[in-house]
Amino acid sequence: MRLAVRLTAQAWVSSLALLMPLVASAQFDDVDTFPAAEPERGCPKRPDVVPFTARNLVGLSGSGWLAHQAIIPESKDRFFSESERDRSGVKLVPEDVDVRKLGAPDPSVPLWVFGKADSAACRAVPVVWWAVRMGTDADRKTYLMSELQVDCDVLPPGRLSGTPVALRQKDAPTGCKLRRADDNSTSEEGRGLPLELSDVIPERASCEAPECQRKWEIFSSRWDDGSAVFDIAVSWMKRDGKKDPCEWATEDHTALLLRPAGALAPLPMRSGGAFFGALYDSTGLRTVLSRTLGVLNVHDAAKPKVAPKAVRYGSPTEEELAYGKRTLSPCKK
Repeated sequence: MRLAVRLTAQAWVSSLALLMPLVASAQFDDVDTFPAAEPERGCPKRPDVVPFTARNLVGLSGSGWLAHQAIIPESKDRFFSESERDRSGVKLVPEDVDVRKLGAPDPSVPLWVFGKADSAACRAVPVVWWAVRMGTDADRKTYLMSELQVDCDVLPPGRLSGTPVALRQKDAPTGCKLRRADDNSTSEEGRGLPLELSDVIPERASCEAPECQRKWEIFSSRWDDGSAVFDIAVSWMKRDGKKDPCEWATEDHTALLLRPAGALAPLPMRSGGAFFGALYDSTGLRTVLSRTLGVLNVHDAAKPKVAPKAVRYGSPTEEELAYGKRTLSPCKK
């Protein structure tokens, strides 16, 4: 009886051994039937960035955005006559006009719009085209812009931090996101200038309170790996016995700084403007965006000392040139 039991057990084990490869094979076959997850593409190394302008800034009614597409060469500008070229204006581009001949990029390459902060980009399609004349007598051009049909929500025109931006590329930039400045501090709060930034601010030995005041403001964004972007503005104001702030002698200084991952101190970014945002993915910070009057600067985060790619999207007006200077003076002109 014991022998029978022993033989039966051995036979059972042998049967299981024969079945195991078949069961395992069936399990792996089932797994293979599921599609493999597509790896994230991340942010492009050399992004083709598309700036946006609010409709009301070019003379159009309603709330919304226009995407910059190209600068129309003077030789191909049939929208504004000679008598109209010395002033600003906006005209609809007829549907039968081939916008490629006006300098528009290949329409088969889609736009991927980053609207809200830290959200994925969504696809957009140009639906209406406009010819926009802007600038001063010294620098006036006709820009080709378009309204977009966007598959996600974008913030309405208002603060600079809500202005969208897009990438022009074939495939969706999966895993790539846009981060805005998420921290702000000023000297008005009674705090001292952060130690990591004190060495990058020029000293003014002759500026002593109460006859001289130093005001500063910092906008910044940070990442988990320790990298960060700082946008700093500093103003020194000398009273010289005058009560009216508009009569104070004011000196202003601005800087855009990048602290790479693992670095102890930030580095100045070449040709930096006002911090607009930064593109990042799972590998970290990839691209820093800054704006000056009518230009969006695209900085390679891996090469802060290299001049950024400048994408021109508009010509500043005389008012913007006169009052666009960044200052912390209490007398806002």
